[in-house]
Amino acid sequence: MSKTVKLGIEQKQFSYEKKTPPAVVIQSGDTVIFETEDANCGLIRKETDLWPEFEKIYEAAGGCNPVTGPVYVEGAKEGDCLAVEILEVTPGLEFQGGYTSIQSGVGVLEDVLGTFQEPLEAKTRICPFEDGKITMKLEEPGAHLELPLSPFVGSIGVAPKYDRRASFYQGSEWCGNIDLPDVRPGATVVLPVNVEGGLLSIGDVHACQGDGEITGCALECQGTVKVRVALLSREEAHYVGCPQVNTDEWIGSIGLPNCSDLTAAMKMGYTDLVRRMEREFGIAQCDGYMLLNLAGEVRVGNEMCCLCRINRRFLKKYTDQA
Repeated sequence: MSKTVKLGIEQKQFSYEKKTPPAVVIQSGDTVIFETEDANCGLIRKETDLWPEFEKIYEAAGGCNPVTGPVYVEGAKEGDCLAVEILEVTPGLEFQGGYTSIQSGVGVLEDVLGTFQEPLEAKTRICPFEDGKITMKLEEPGAHLELPLSPFVGSIGVAPKYDRRASFYQGSEWCGNIDLPDVRPGATVVLPVNVEGGLLSIGDVHACQGDGEITGCALECQGTVKVRVALLSREEAHYVGCPQVNTDEWIGSIGLPNCSDLTAAMKMGYTDLVRRMEREFGIAQCDGYMLLNLAGEVRVGNEMCCLCRINRRFLKKYTDQA
């Protein structure tokens, strides 16, 4: 019989690695509840708290962008896959709010090198949560906007086969810090197993985020993530080489070209998706390539990765023939 286990926020880690002792051992089909810390480990709680440099975060908290775990899945071995079904994402724990910020000289629209203009002044906005809404103050005194809560998991990954990977990085071998808004309830993330037990960790809940996380800081917050974990073979998962995000509506592959640009990420994700469509649905590569050209979709994560996806309605013909 499947069980539910809970990992507290004190189980936070700052890397994905095979040498980290598991926080819990589960069976395929079990449910895990992760309590997660925010990306700056609680160092930003008021608007006078400005984003600190990595050195200051490491000195004060031991690291940044923590993940909770790892979870050892009994029977998982190299060459398998973990299917992580996102059941619930609840923003807020001790602090019922989050923060977003401008980090001087950091972000898609700023550059401290190679430009004439000065970077924008560092700025923090504390945004409380209430009744499913986020309140964001504006520059004009007394003015504010209301945004809907739209929480998702920013970081999810497994241990790499060899090297230790910091939790704020991402790559196709372990997944990691992807910041993709589609990793939300209703989605299943499929990850490769590189070491015995898989060693799954989750963290970096965001209360909401636009595509690209363009300032480098979404609406960061503590949170609780509830998932169901299943062990699959790569054949069952139709796994090619990229982590997957799938829903009842679409299938998708995450392009993670290790700190390259979005063009490389899109090429990687779409190539994986063409191969998946051939493997799972029998769609010839030329047909898959042209289909994605006409109906494929791209969701941008944190300017380093993207999710390439296709709606299942375009695959229905092939599903019905199977």
